[in-house]
Amino acid sequence: MVLRLGYVGINLTLQGAKGGPRLRSITAKRLEPMSPRERRPLLYQVARSNLKTLEAVIRWNREQGIHLFRITSDLVPLATHPVAAEWDWEADLAAEFAAVARLARETGIRLTLHPGQFVVLNAPDEELVAKSMQDLSYHARILELLELGPESGLVLHIGGGYGDRAAAARRFVENFARLERRIAERLWVEDDDVTWDTAEVLAIAREIRRPMVFDLHHHRVLREDDWLPWLEQILPTWGDLRPKLHFSSPRDGPRSRHHAAYIDPDDFRAFAGRVPDLDADVMLECKMKDKALLALREAVPGLG
Repeated sequence: MVLRLGYVGINLTLQGAKGGPRLRSITAKRLEPMSPRERRPLLYQVARSNLKTLEAVIRWNREQGIHLFRITSDLVPLATHPVAAEWDWEADLAAEFAAVARLARETGIRLTLHPGQFVVLNAPDEELVAKSMQDLSYHARILELLELGPESGLVLHIGGGYGDRAAAARRFVENFARLERRIAERLWVEDDDVTWDTAEVLAIAREIRRPMVFDLHHHRVLREDDWLPWLEQILPTWGDLRPKLHFSSPRDGPRSRHHAAYIDPDDFRAFAGRVPDLDADVMLECKMKDKALLALREAVPGLG
């Protein structure tokens, strides 16, 4: 069994160091009074800094033997916002993307993205669907510029139920079929903790023939049945790709939706003990990010 651990978005160890690299942002409100010529250097400065931070995080991950990391969706600030519409960020940042791409190849790190809650393919509002497709195109472009293969994907939730779950599921499948191939071939679907449970998402994953990311915490919130038979059905959706799972510990009791700051080592041991032959990547979703990963490794020896 090889369970490789990863974490999400921010490296707290580096960010907490004096003068350490950190993610930066800029608001549309600040840029709106400016001309496009005035906006461009500010946007470039923030994005360049974020790519340098990503480079530093990958190097730190290599030192720690960490092979899985989720890039923040805000790597390029306001990339799909109208305020940055005249900014050719791909051209401006070509050298920085190329540098991170070289490092990613050297380290063999698996980089993924998880578009946010406002990216909703099954919305009844066509304008929101169009905006979601634009956002997905941006996320896919990040992975392309980093020269990453099919092992680097976009994790997406199904969306809302909108009062008619069957219709909402159909819209997701229909709108998935409208995606550019370059985007569709990057998409992985995940069960959530509000609307779409393991069984429903697995059915959709099979219909669109894409991998399903199994989130054990989400499964436990929405379902009371045993998760292992579901995982056994989910793994074949990955085909030749290394499966990816999400793991977090509940903050306020076993069915709490909120993530704890750290991973409960006893819970993780129990999970790992039930899948002794599983080779997979496990993304830890917890507030303490890299620090939680290192703490779990210390508590449960033998993890990747």
